[in-house]
Amino acid sequence: MKLFFLRVTIFFICLIPINILSAEENPVFNIGYYDLEKDIRYDIWGVHPVDIRSNANQLYKRPIAGAELGLKDIKPFQRMSKVKFNLVKKRIKNNEDSAEVIYKHILENNIKFILLDFPASELLKITNKIIELNITSINVSSKNNELRSSKCNKNLFHTIPSERMLSDSLAQYLSEKKWRKILVLTGPLEIDKLKSNSFIESAKQFGLKIIDNRNFVLGNDPRAREQNDLDFLTGSAKYDAVYIADTLKEFSYRVPFATHNPAIVIGSSGLIPRAWHWSYLRHGAPQVHGRFERMHKRRMTEEDWAAWVAMRAIAEAIVRFKDNENFSFNDAFINKEFKLDGSKGPVLNFRSWNRQLRQPIMLSTENWVTSIAPLSSFVHRENNLDTIGMDNKTSKCAN
Repeated sequence: MKLFFLRVTIFFICLIPINILSAEENPVFNIGYYDLEKDIRYDIWGVHPVDIRSNANQLYKRPIAGAELGLKDIKPFQRMSKVKFNLVKKRIKNNEDSAEVIYKHILENNIKFILLDFPASELLKITNKIIELNITSINVSSKNNELRSSKCNKNLFHTIPSERMLSDSLAQYLSEKKWRKILVLTGPLEIDKLKSNSFIESAKQFGLKIIDNRNFVLGNDPRAREQNDLDFLTGSAKYDAVYIADTLKEFSYRVPFATHNPAIVIGSSGLIPRAWHWSYLRHGAPQVHGRFERMHKRRMTEEDWAAWVAMRAIAEAIVRFKDNENFSFNDAFINKEFKLDGSKGPVLNFRSWNRQLRQPIMLSTENWVTSIAPLSSFVHRENNLDTIGMDNKTSKCAN
């Protein structure tokens, strides 16, 4: 018996140096995730009154959930990359200088890469502040077109699609169906105007005709019925489809099946362009969504997907290019050999000119994916995914 215990003791003593050596060989790779404590984009606007009162409804669906699933899914890459991935989360208070806080947090916590969940204005401040650190970041939530055109940053990549990618997808679908006459309804917010402008540009590119662009307002004031009454808003015009830009979604949900003339409704209601939808049934998407729902007890949003695929992009870049001399994520992401599986069909990669992730767009109702853009009838001389979004000729970014 004494001999048995002696052998067991020697066995465990022999294991100690091996564990220490293993820890030394696999250094921690810290990925920073930053967002705002109170982000108006995740407020309760657009939520049905019944859902607001429901205990089962989760109003604040932050994309950090996608990053957490991504961390779990990239665990198998640790052995190949010889690093241990770690997600370091930091929520910025609204009265703090987000750029300054993130700058200090990166230095103090040895952050190697960052994911950013901020509106466009805050993103610009942060990326301008940390540019001297030469650290690569990924935007997982802002769809702002200017971030991919006139206000680019070489260190800022985007896994969430731009507004132009979304509006191009809708324009392709309408062109394919030969529904060419479009009535545009625009909400009161500045971001609503940006959405409408993006769609109008897409309409021009794909040969659609904008019949009129009408502004709507919320409320039941009879003095403003030309702007709050759907029969007035959608009357006295001939159109095949109605595009609606309504960020808050408090008006758009009532538009389908209520227009003055029979017409398809697209944009913020009806047929909606998204990076991801839970109902998609191909290319491993149900497995991704299933893992997400088991982990977070809710459905996966497009921002969740953008954060999830961003984590995969980090792991893929390290595994594929870590042995390259002077390795950098900036170079790895735009390398022609970089390939990313986003469970949406084709291989994904980043555009070299504006750092946007090429990807299909799902055109869906609330319950079903109706079509996938780019449609097969639209081709590009280099990559068909570049038929949606700003290509290297329309983007103002320098390569």
